[in-house]
Amino acid sequence: MGKQLWRNEWLTQLAACIGYALAFLAIHSVTSAPAHWHLYAGLQVVCLLLVPYRYWAALLLGEAIPSAYEAWQCLDSFGPTWVAIRMVPELLLGMPIVWLCRSRLHIFPARHLVNIKALLICILLVSVVLSAYSYALISSVPHIADSSFRPTAMIAAGYLTGNYAGLITLVPWSLIVRLDYRKGHLKRRLKRIWSNTLSIDALGIAAPVILLMMIVASKIDTVQAELVELSMLIPAAWLTVKHGWRAAAIAGTLVIICVGALQPDLPTRSVVEVMAVLCVAVSGLYALGAKVTAQNLRDEREYEIAEEAQKLARENLMLSERRMRRAAEQLEFVAGSLHITHARVLDHMRRIIPNVETHGFYKQSVRAQEQVYRVAESLHPSVWRDRGLPAALNETIARTLDEAGMGYRCEISGRGFMWLDSAIHSSIYRVACEAIVFICSQRMCSRVMLRVRAGKTRGRCWVVVRVEGYLEHNQVANAVYFRGHRRELAAKLGTHLVGADEMRTHVKAFGGELHVRSTVDRMTVTALLHSNVAEMQKERVSAPLRLWVS
Repeated sequence: MGKQLWRNEWLTQLAACIGYALAFLAIHSVTSAPAHWHLYAGLQVVCLLLVPYRYWAALLLGEAIPSAYEAWQCLDSFGPTWVAIRMVPELLLGMPIVWLCRSRLHIFPARHLVNIKALLICILLVSVVLSAYSYALISSVPHIADSSFRPTAMIAAGYLTGNYAGLITLVPWSLIVRLDYRKGHLKRRLKRIWSNTLSIDALGIAAPVILLMMIVASKIDTVQAELVELSMLIPAAWLTVKHGWRAAAIAGTLVIICVGALQPDLPTRSVVEVMAVLCVAVSGLYALGAKVTAQNLRDEREYEIAEEAQKLARENLMLSERRMRRAAEQLEFVAGSLHITHARVLDHMRRIIPNVETHGFYKQSVRAQEQVYRVAESLHPSVWRDRGLPAALNETIARTLDEAGMGYRCEISGRGFMWLDSAIHSSIYRVACEAIVFICSQRMCSRVMLRVRAGKTRGRCWVVVRVEGYLEHNQVANAVYFRGHRRELAAKLGTHLVGADEMRTHVKAFGGELHVRSTVDRMTVTALLHSNVAEMQKERVSAPLRLWVS
């Protein structure tokens, strides 16, 4: 068993060595001049960031062998000093920096988090070290026939911009693959990538605009072409602000490729300046995208916290509604028991008390029983329990308002009631009763219209409760006549809220809104409620802490 594991480990090390050597040779065969970008620098940092430490020796060996072979072939042309420097693998120079950033600066603070600040520091330090190595390498050449490749400050700047451009092109894409890859979910992830708004905006708007600018820059003179090349950052910035750091990776990479394709092979001053500005701008886009992504995730987390609070409030309201229903049922049972008990007591009292006094006791017994039933009805109407919410809205409220001398009409429309859960039913009734009591507190209110409409939009159920109270000045006398019954409206309908603010708080528990509008002849209360039965599920992701993105 131990030998088998030992053999498998060595085979893995060998595979890592050979695979990196082949990738190194392949990317060296297509790499471009220093004025553009050095992709092999990006390959080195990508491997050091993603490959575990135990395979670093294999990677170093995979680069050292082809580098030494190429350097030894140039011994006669460039001399032993150049060969000695060239045989030092560039991967060895980047290892201490990447180790420092991984272990001390914590580029990966968690499995699916990236510290963009530490990443940009790592890219900058590696670019400086590799540029110094390349400058030392070209400075060690004993004689150079072509004066355009002599070691100058412009050459050093060209190496720096080329290495930085190569790093900032490949490294973010590798990190996106690392963050988004989930074993067994590749097909679903690809389908989601092609269907999200980032892909639509990038492929449909940003990429065509950048490519069009590239074509225009290739047809005009140098000075105007540089302005057009820098203008490519505008659609890249728009995409970054809208979608975050992944958009910066897409747009920034496309801009670097397009600008690099337009530059000449020789590292002239204008080329270096354009690439330097471009590298700084793309780095800023990554930082901006990280902030945007962090803010989006923070807003999403706050939204989820608010949703949890609303869910808890809905559950508490539903629990209170169940308790009120049980209390109403118990009160009705108690009222029935009181009726039987009082009947037996009165039957025995008739033998010793005159009929006149017995009749008075009977009226008091009936009044007490009616009061108990009235309290039970205010807690939870029996019509609601027997025949549902429409019956309670049409009969219970109508009877109560009729006793108060006011007209009432109820209209229920829409086909969304079949999707509403019991919690939203309770809220409809309570909001309707509270709005009616609030409107009927106006002495001029003579009649009430209740409209309830339910529906379903994009998989989410909603219901609108609209209560209209008609104000008539000539009905003040009628209100004074029925003032006793009007005072009992709140008790009969089981309401306890006293104003629009309390009603608005109740409605917000169901993700809705409430509006109160008053005119000379009408007062209207409109409430929008959302049901939580068919809410669309949102992907939960980790929220960032500092300048992190996930």
